[in-house]
Amino acid sequence: MDIVSRKAILRDLLAEYRAHKEEAEREADRVRARIAEEVPVYADLSGAISGILLETSRRALEDPPNAQQIAQEGRQRVLSLQKEAEGALAAAGYSPEALRPRYHCPVCKDTGFVGSPVHEYCACIKVALMRRLYDAANIGDETFENFDLRIFSDVPEEKTGKSQRQTMAAYRSYCEAYADAFPDVRRRNLLLTGPTGLGKTYLLNCISARLLDRGKAVLRLTAYRMLDAMRRYHRGQDDGGLELMTTAEVLVIDDLGTEPMLENITIEYLFTLLNERRANRLPTLVATNLTPRELQARYTERIFSRLMDRSETQVLLFSGEDVRLHDETRGRPERGG
Repeated sequence: MDIVSRKAILRDLLAEYRAHKEEAEREADRVRARIAEEVPVYADLSGAISGILLETSRRALEDPPNAQQIAQEGRQRVLSLQKEAEGALAAAGYSPEALRPRYHCPVCKDTGFVGSPVHEYCACIKVALMRRLYDAANIGDETFENFDLRIFSDVPEEKTGKSQRQTMAAYRSYCEAYADAFPDVRRRNLLLTGPTGLGKTYLLNCISARLLDRGKAVLRLTAYRMLDAMRRYHRGQDDGGLELMTTAEVLVIDDLGTEPMLENITIEYLFTLLNERRANRLPTLVATNLTPRELQARYTERIFSRLMDRSETQVLLFSGEDVRLHDETRGRPERGG
Protein backbone atom coordinates (compact mmCIF):
# COMPACT_ATOMS: atom_id res chain seq x y z
CA MET A 1 0.00 0.00 0.00
CA ASP A 2 2.62 2.48 -1.10
CA ILE A 3 1.58 6.10 -0.47
CA VAL A 4 2.44 7.24 -4.00
CA SER A 5 0.86 4.31 -5.84
CA ARG A 6 -2.33 4.40 -3.74
CA LYS A 7 -2.79 8.13 -4.25
CA ALA A 8 -2.05 7.80 -7.95
CA ILE A 9 -4.55 4.93 -8.35
CA LEU A 10 -7.21 6.86 -6.44
CA ARG A 11 -6.57 9.97 -8.52
CA ASP A 12 -6.95 7.95 -11.73
CA LEU A 13 -10.13 6.32 -10.46
CA LEU A 14 -11.72 9.67 -9.61
CA ALA A 15 -10.79 10.99 -13.05
CA GLU A 16 -12.46 7.94 -14.64
CA TYR A 17 -15.53 8.51 -12.48
CA ARG A 18 -15.75 12.16 -13.55
CA ALA A 19 -15.41 11.22 -17.20
CA HIS A 20 -18.18 8.62 -17.00
CA LYS A 21 -20.44 10.96 -15.02
CA GLU A 22 -20.03 13.69 -17.64
CA GLU A 23 -20.64 11.28 -20.52
CA ALA A 24 -23.72 9.81 -18.80
CA GLU A 25 -25.17 13.29 -18.32
CA ARG A 26 -24.37 14.33 -21.90
CA GLU A 27 -26.11 11.21 -23.17
CA ALA A 28 -29.13 11.96 -20.97
CA ASP A 29 -29.27 15.47 -22.45
CA ARG A 30 -29.20 13.98 -25.96
CA VAL A 31 -32.00 11.56 -25.09
CA ARG A 32 -34.13 14.35 -23.58
CA ALA A 33 -33.63 16.51 -26.67
CA ARG A 34 -34.65 13.62 -28.94
CA ILE A 35 -37.73 12.86 -26.86
CA ALA A 36 -38.71 16.55 -26.86
CA GLU A 37 -38.71 16.45 -30.67
CA GLU A 38 -40.64 13.17 -30.84
CA VAL A 39 -43.16 14.09 -28.11
CA PRO A 40 -43.98 17.84 -28.39
CA VAL A 41 -46.60 17.57 -25.64
CA TYR A 42 -43.93 16.40 -23.22
CA ALA A 43 -41.69 19.32 -24.23
CA ASP A 44 -44.51 21.78 -23.64
CA LEU A 45 -45.31 20.30 -20.24
CA SER A 46 -41.62 20.35 -19.22
CA GLY A 47 -41.46 24.02 -20.18
CA ALA A 48 -44.57 24.73 -18.14
CA ILE A 49 -43.07 22.98 -15.10
CA SER A 50 -39.90 25.07 -15.36
CA GLY A 51 -42.04 28.21 -15.59
CA ILE A 52 -44.01 27.29 -12.45
CA LEU A 53 -40.80 26.64 -10.50
CA LEU A 54 -39.41 30.05 -11.45
CA GLU A 55 -42.67 31.80 -10.72
CA THR A 56 -43.01 30.07 -7.33
CA SER A 57 -39.48 31.08 -6.31
CA ARG A 58 -40.09 34.69 -7.31
CA ARG A 59 -43.41 34.94 -5.47
CA ALA A 60 -41.98 33.35 -2.31
CA LEU A 61 -39.13 35.87 -2.24
CA GLU A 62 -41.52 38.78 -2.74
CA ASP A 63 -43.99 37.59 -0.09
CA PRO A 64 -42.04 35.93 2.81
CA PRO A 65 -45.04 35.68 5.21
CA ASN A 66 -46.88 33.50 2.68
CA ALA A 67 -43.80 31.69 1.28
CA GLN A 68 -44.78 28.30 2.69
CA GLN A 69 -48.29 28.43 1.22
CA ILE A 70 -46.92 29.65 -2.13
CA ALA A 71 -44.41 26.78 -2.20
CA GLN A 72 -47.13 24.25 -1.40
CA GLU A 73 -49.35 25.56 -4.20
CA GLY A 74 -46.39 25.42 -6.61
CA ARG A 75 -45.61 21.81 -5.67
CA GLN A 76 -49.20 20.75 -6.30
CA ARG A 77 -49.23 22.36 -9.74
CA VAL A 78 -45.87 20.77 -10.62
CA LEU A 79 -46.99 17.30 -9.48
CA SER A 80 -50.11 17.58 -11.61
CA LEU A 81 -48.12 18.51 -14.71
CA GLN A 82 -45.52 15.83 -13.99
CA LYS A 83 -48.24 13.17 -14.08
CA GLU A 84 -49.42 14.52 -17.43
CA ALA A 85 -45.84 14.51 -18.73
CA GLU A 86 -45.28 10.91 -17.61
CA GLY A 87 -48.52 9.95 -19.34
CA ALA A 88 -47.33 11.57 -22.55
CA LEU A 89 -44.02 9.71 -22.28
CA ALA A 90 -45.74 6.39 -21.67
CA ALA A 91 -48.00 6.90 -24.66
CA ALA A 92 -44.89 7.39 -26.81
CA GLY A 93 -43.27 4.26 -25.38
CA TYR A 94 -40.84 5.88 -22.92
CA SER A 95 -40.45 5.51 -19.17
CA PRO A 96 -39.25 8.28 -16.82
CA GLU A 97 -35.99 6.31 -16.44
CA ALA A 98 -35.14 7.08 -20.06
CA LEU A 99 -34.63 10.74 -19.10
CA ARG A 100 -32.16 10.08 -16.31
CA PRO A 101 -28.37 9.64 -16.65
CA ARG A 102 -27.23 6.03 -16.51
CA TYR A 103 -24.60 6.14 -13.82
CA HIS A 104 -22.42 3.16 -13.02
CA CYS A 105 -23.29 3.69 -9.36
CA PRO A 106 -26.77 5.04 -8.58
CA VAL A 107 -25.75 5.68 -4.96
CA CYS A 108 -22.98 8.24 -5.55
CA LYS A 109 -24.00 9.05 -9.16
CA ASP A 110 -20.40 8.43 -10.25
CA THR A 111 -18.91 11.08 -8.00
CA GLY A 112 -17.17 8.51 -5.80
CA PHE A 113 -18.53 10.22 -2.68
CA VAL A 114 -21.60 9.94 -0.47
CA GLY A 115 -22.89 11.88 2.51
CA SER A 116 -23.70 15.52 3.14
CA PRO A 117 -22.35 17.83 4.40
CA VAL A 118 -19.45 15.50 5.28
CA HIS A 119 -18.36 13.44 2.30
CA GLU A 120 -16.85 9.98 2.46
CA TYR A 121 -15.84 7.54 -0.25
CA CYS A 122 -18.67 5.50 -1.72
CA ALA A 123 -18.49 1.71 -1.35
CA CYS A 124 -18.15 1.39 -5.13
CA ILE A 125 -14.89 3.33 -5.31
CA LYS A 126 -13.52 1.51 -2.28
CA VAL A 127 -14.04 -1.80 -4.07
CA ALA A 128 -12.50 -0.40 -7.26
CA LEU A 129 -9.48 0.90 -5.32
CA MET A 130 -8.94 -2.45 -3.58
CA ARG A 131 -9.14 -4.21 -6.93
CA ARG A 132 -6.57 -1.88 -8.50
CA LEU A 133 -4.24 -2.30 -5.52
CA TYR A 134 -4.63 -6.06 -5.72
CA ASP A 135 -3.95 -6.09 -9.46
CA ALA A 136 -0.89 -3.88 -8.93
CA ALA A 137 0.56 -6.52 -6.60
CA ASN A 138 0.81 -8.96 -9.57
CA ILE A 139 -0.77 -11.87 -7.71
CA GLY A 140 -3.87 -12.19 -9.87
CA ASP A 141 -3.08 -15.77 -10.88
CA GLU A 142 -3.17 -16.98 -7.27
CA THR A 143 -6.75 -18.21 -7.17
CA PHE A 144 -8.66 -21.27 -6.00
CA GLU A 145 -8.93 -22.34 -9.62
CA ASN A 146 -5.13 -22.40 -9.94
CA PHE A 147 -4.50 -24.03 -6.56
CA ASP A 148 -2.48 -27.17 -7.33
CA LEU A 149 -2.53 -29.79 -4.56
CA ARG A 150 0.12 -31.84 -6.36
CA ILE A 151 2.89 -29.60 -5.05
CA PHE A 152 2.22 -30.87 -1.53
CA SER A 153 3.60 -34.12 -0.14
CA ASP A 154 1.22 -37.09 -0.04
CA VAL A 155 3.28 -38.87 2.63
CA PRO A 156 1.39 -39.08 5.98
CA GLU A 157 2.99 -37.02 8.74
CA GLU A 158 3.92 -38.93 11.86
CA LYS A 159 2.39 -36.35 14.19
CA THR A 160 -1.04 -36.09 12.54
CA GLY A 161 -1.34 -39.25 10.47
CA LYS A 162 -2.45 -37.07 7.54
CA SER A 163 -0.42 -36.02 4.55
CA GLN A 164 0.32 -32.38 3.83
CA ARG A 165 -1.76 -32.75 0.68
CA GLN A 166 -4.79 -33.94 2.67
CA THR A 167 -4.46 -31.04 5.10
CA MET A 168 -4.14 -28.51 2.32
CA ALA A 169 -7.15 -29.96 0.50
CA ALA A 170 -9.19 -29.45 3.67
CA TYR A 171 -7.85 -25.93 4.16
CA ARG A 172 -8.52 -25.00 0.55
CA SER A 173 -12.11 -26.25 0.84
CA TYR A 174 -12.62 -24.34 4.07
CA CYS A 175 -11.17 -21.09 2.69
CA GLU A 176 -13.14 -21.34 -0.55
CA ALA A 177 -16.36 -21.96 1.38
CA TYR A 178 -15.53 -18.98 3.60
CA ALA A 179 -14.99 -16.70 0.59
CA ASP A 180 -18.19 -17.89 -1.11
CA ALA A 181 -20.38 -17.58 2.01
CA PHE A 182 -18.96 -14.29 3.32
CA PRO A 183 -20.27 -12.41 5.27
CA ASP A 184 -22.54 -15.24 6.46
CA VAL A 185 -19.74 -17.18 8.13
CA ARG A 186 -19.52 -18.69 11.60
CA ARG A 187 -16.16 -17.12 12.42
CA ARG A 188 -15.39 -13.91 10.56
CA ASN A 189 -11.61 -13.82 11.26
CA LEU A 190 -8.92 -16.18 10.00
CA LEU A 191 -5.44 -16.83 11.40
CA LEU A 192 -3.09 -18.92 9.28
CA THR A 193 0.00 -19.88 11.26
CA GLY A 194 3.01 -22.08 10.52
CA PRO A 195 6.50 -22.12 9.00
CA THR A 196 7.27 -20.37 5.72
CA GLY A 197 6.57 -21.95 2.35
CA LEU A 198 3.47 -23.96 3.25
CA GLY A 199 0.76 -22.13 1.31
CA LYS A 200 -0.52 -19.51 3.77
CA THR A 201 0.06 -16.51 1.51
CA TYR A 202 -1.35 -18.33 -1.49
CA LEU A 203 -4.57 -19.14 0.37
CA LEU A 204 -4.93 -15.54 1.54
CA ASN A 205 -4.55 -14.40 -2.05
CA CYS A 206 -7.15 -16.95 -3.19
CA ILE A 207 -9.63 -15.65 -0.62
CA SER A 208 -8.87 -12.02 -1.56
CA ALA A 209 -9.38 -12.70 -5.26
CA ARG A 210 -12.70 -14.48 -4.73
CA LEU A 211 -14.03 -11.77 -2.41
CA LEU A 212 -12.98 -9.03 -4.84
CA ASP A 213 -14.72 -10.91 -7.65
CA ARG A 214 -17.84 -10.84 -5.47
CA GLY A 215 -17.60 -7.06 -5.09
CA LYS A 216 -16.24 -6.98 -1.56
CA ALA A 217 -13.80 -4.24 -0.51
CA VAL A 218 -10.67 -6.22 0.39
CA LEU A 219 -7.52 -4.45 1.52
CA ARG A 220 -4.51 -6.76 1.31
CA LEU A 221 -1.09 -5.71 2.55
CA THR A 222 2.03 -7.07 4.22
CA ALA A 223 2.75 -6.46 7.89
CA TYR A 224 5.64 -4.22 6.84
CA ARG A 225 3.28 -2.00 4.80
CA MET A 226 0.83 -2.01 7.68
CA LEU A 227 3.50 -0.75 10.06
CA ASP A 228 4.66 1.85 7.55
CA ALA A 229 1.14 3.35 7.50
CA MET A 230 1.10 3.34 11.31
CA ARG A 231 4.51 5.00 11.46
CA ARG A 232 3.44 7.75 9.06
CA TYR A 233 0.31 8.41 11.09
CA HIS A 234 2.31 8.54 14.33
CA ARG A 235 4.71 11.06 12.81
CA GLY A 236 1.98 13.31 11.47
CA GLN A 237 2.50 12.21 7.85
CA ASP A 238 -0.83 10.39 7.53
CA ASP A 239 -2.06 9.69 4.00
CA GLY A 240 -5.26 7.94 5.06
CA GLY A 241 -3.70 4.49 5.15
CA LEU A 242 -4.50 3.78 8.79
CA GLU A 243 -8.13 4.80 8.37
CA LEU A 244 -8.36 2.62 5.27
CA MET A 245 -7.08 -0.37 7.27
CA THR A 246 -9.44 0.36 10.15
CA THR A 247 -12.57 0.65 7.98
CA ALA A 248 -11.88 -1.83 5.13
CA GLU A 249 -14.70 -4.32 4.67
CA VAL A 250 -12.08 -7.08 4.79
CA LEU A 251 -8.48 -6.56 5.95
CA VAL A 252 -5.83 -9.10 4.93
CA ILE A 253 -2.44 -8.92 6.67
CA ASP A 254 0.35 -11.15 5.38
CA ASP A 255 3.61 -12.02 7.16
CA LEU A 256 2.64 -10.69 10.59
CA GLY A 257 5.75 -10.87 12.73
CA THR A 258 8.21 -9.72 10.06
CA GLU A 259 7.58 -6.02 10.72
CA PRO A 260 9.97 -4.06 12.98
CA MET A 261 9.00 -3.48 16.60
CA LEU A 262 8.91 0.31 16.91
CA GLU A 263 8.51 1.86 20.33
CA ASN A 264 5.07 3.39 20.94
CA ILE A 265 3.91 2.29 17.49
CA THR A 266 3.86 -1.43 16.69
CA ILE A 267 2.08 -2.77 19.77
CA GLU A 268 -0.08 0.26 20.46
CA TYR A 269 -1.35 0.80 16.92
CA LEU A 270 -1.79 -2.90 16.14
CA PHE A 271 -3.93 -3.36 19.25
CA THR A 272 -6.03 -0.31 18.36
CA LEU A 273 -6.46 -1.56 14.78
CA LEU A 274 -7.56 -5.05 15.84
CA ASN A 275 -9.76 -3.71 18.62
CA GLU A 276 -11.53 -1.18 16.38
CA ARG A 277 -12.20 -3.79 13.73
CA ARG A 278 -13.45 -6.22 16.35
CA ALA A 279 -15.79 -3.60 17.83
CA ASN A 280 -17.21 -2.91 14.36
CA ARG A 281 -17.40 -6.63 13.50
CA LEU A 282 -15.08 -6.23 10.52
CA PRO A 283 -13.16 -9.38 9.53
CA THR A 284 -9.36 -9.52 9.69
CA LEU A 285 -7.43 -12.30 7.94
CA VAL A 286 -3.85 -12.85 9.09
CA ALA A 287 -0.97 -15.07 8.01
CA THR A 288 2.13 -15.46 10.19
CA ASN A 289 5.19 -17.68 10.42
CA LEU A 290 5.05 -17.41 14.20
CA THR A 291 3.62 -20.09 16.45
CA PRO A 292 0.83 -19.15 18.87
CA ARG A 293 3.36 -19.09 21.70
CA GLU A 294 5.66 -16.81 19.70
CA LEU A 295 2.75 -14.51 18.86
CA GLN A 296 1.91 -14.18 22.54
CA ALA A 297 5.52 -13.43 23.48
CA ARG A 298 5.98 -10.85 20.72
CA TYR A 299 2.69 -8.95 20.89
CA THR A 300 1.56 -9.26 24.53
CA GLU A 301 -1.58 -10.91 25.85
CA ARG A 302 -3.90 -8.10 24.71
CA ILE A 303 -3.11 -8.55 21.04
CA PHE A 304 -2.76 -12.32 21.32
CA SER A 305 -6.27 -12.57 22.75
CA ARG A 306 -7.63 -10.62 19.77
CA LEU A 307 -5.78 -12.81 17.26
CA MET A 308 -6.65 -16.14 18.90
CA ASP A 309 -10.23 -15.58 20.06
CA ARG A 310 -11.74 -18.91 18.99
CA SER A 311 -15.29 -17.53 19.18
CA GLU A 312 -14.51 -15.13 16.32
CA THR A 313 -11.38 -16.57 14.69
CA GLN A 314 -10.77 -19.79 12.77
CA VAL A 315 -7.16 -20.84 13.32
CA LEU A 316 -5.48 -22.96 10.62
CA LEU A 317 -2.21 -24.60 11.69
CA PHE A 318 0.24 -25.35 8.86
CA SER A 319 3.04 -27.92 8.93
CA GLY A 320 5.06 -30.02 6.51
CA GLU A 321 7.63 -29.47 3.78
CA ASP A 322 8.47 -26.09 2.26
CA VAL A 323 6.89 -26.45 -1.19
CA ARG A 324 9.25 -23.84 -2.64
CA LEU A 325 12.06 -26.36 -2.37
CA HIS A 326 10.39 -28.67 -4.87
CA ASP A 327 11.29 -28.52 -8.53
CA GLU A 328 8.87 -27.23 -11.15
CA THR A 329 7.72 -30.75 -12.09
CA ARG A 330 5.64 -30.87 -8.94
CA GLY A 331 3.91 -27.57 -9.63
CA ARG A 332 4.48 -23.88 -9.24
CA PRO A 333 6.13 -22.97 -5.94
CA GLU A 334 4.15 -20.76 -3.61
CA ARG A 335 4.87 -17.06 -3.19
CA GLY A 336 5.79 -16.06 0.35
CA GLY A 337 4.57 -18.07 3.32
